[in-house]
Amino acid sequence: MMMKAYAVVSHFRDDIPEQKEVMKILKEHLKYFAKCSEEGKVLIAGPHALEDGSFGGGGVMVLKTNSKEEAEELMANDPFVTGNIVDYTIYEFRVVNLRPELEEWFKS
Repeated sequence: MMMKAYAVVSHFRDDIPEQKEVMKILKEHLKYFAKCSEEGKVLIAGPHALEDGSFGGGGVMVLKTNSKEEAEELMANDPFVTGNIVDYTIYEFRVVNLRPELEEWFKS
């Protein structure tokens, strides 16, 4: 089985806004990706785990979209991107090993 998917890795920018502003935008960011998950575009997502046991500094997610352009548009509309908090890189990959319960998600 050969299916396309996109891994996205984001990292906080060096010039992010103050913590209070980041927390406000975080709520919008989480709401945005909850909607994307409901639409079937996000399989899994979450923040980086840091060495001290905390989380943050960016994140990782797996997307399923019709094209890389659609994945780029999805990411460009992320409140963390529009709020100048993160930069991201999208990696296209082919799914060659997949748990059976996820097959339907990739086919839909």
